[in-house]
Amino acid sequence: MSELPMYNPPADPSRPAGPASGRDLPWLPAALLGAGLLAFAYAPNVLSLVTIWNNEPNYSHGFLVLPIAGVILWRRLVDRPYAWAPYHASWGTWALLGLLLAARAAAYERGMNWVETATLIPVAACVVYALGGPALFSRAWPAIAFLVFMLPLPPSLNMTVSLPLQRIATAGSCFVLQLTGLWVVPSGNVINLSTPRGPQQLEVAMACNGLSMLMTLAATVTATVILIPMPTWKRVVVLLSALPIALVSNIARIVATGWCYYYMEGELARQRSHDWSGFLMMPLALVLVGLELWILSWLVDDAEAEAASRPIDLVATRQRRS
Repeated sequence: MSELPMYNPPADPSRPAGPASGRDLPWLPAALLGAGLLAFAYAPNVLSLVTIWNNEPNYSHGFLVLPIAGVILWRRLVDRPYAWAPYHASWGTWALLGLLLAARAAAYERGMNWVETATLIPVAACVVYALGGPALFSRAWPAIAFLVFMLPLPPSLNMTVSLPLQRIATAGSCFVLQLTGLWVVPSGNVINLSTPRGPQQLEVAMACNGLSMLMTLAATVTATVILIPMPTWKRVVVLLSALPIALVSNIARIVATGWCYYYMEGELARQRSHDWSGFLMMPLALVLVGLELWILSWLVDDAEAEAASRPIDLVATRQRRS
């Protein structure tokens, strides 16, 4: 007797395909070559960013942006598996890529270093879209958008943001120091403290204005709301709270430094107290973010909110009543 042929059910097109081999991906060498050429072209810009991350304390978090972006991309691909298949990009995609590269060349010729470096993000988005189309881009766009935290603020915007933050930090710190029992008098960005050893001056320097805390916390909060499942309204609330949490953390740092000036003697002791209080800023900010998430979950239950947002099934309701 001849054996009956085994029945192989047709593949479900909605389910992602398994891992593809190199023979199944004929476009992979060209994609790797193109990515390598873009990386080579933007290498001077990346090295310039590394120099900024090394020398500017406000942007030292830049070293973590690329690894976190990689984690975001990996998590999105795990949550929504992608079937790697050849994609033929339209001429519009390549035209947009060429336009972005031309804009980068023009920025280079005009000495607009920030604009030249910033073109890296839309260029990466175009490359991803050309590689996998809307399916891949819909999964990768949060990781691409997160790359914006690699960039420093433009010099004009940096000064515009820094000065108000410096004034808020000085005024808020004086208020809290007075509430806690110290006699302080603000003078510009200098806080004059009355201590047992005589008057002391605590300067809220430009590096202590909270901008570094704001940039670092904004990157941390953005990664948190992307990686941790939560309702959209909660993501918006947490993102909007990054600025006040950064201000509170920076004011707490200055207040702690002021009390250290009150109790400690010697320049070395005061310098160490300044550094140690700075190290505690990020843990304090993360604790405040966690406390905020706990309060939001306590005030509004996510399951109940999701159930309340669903349309009422009139047929099911009538059946229950009957």
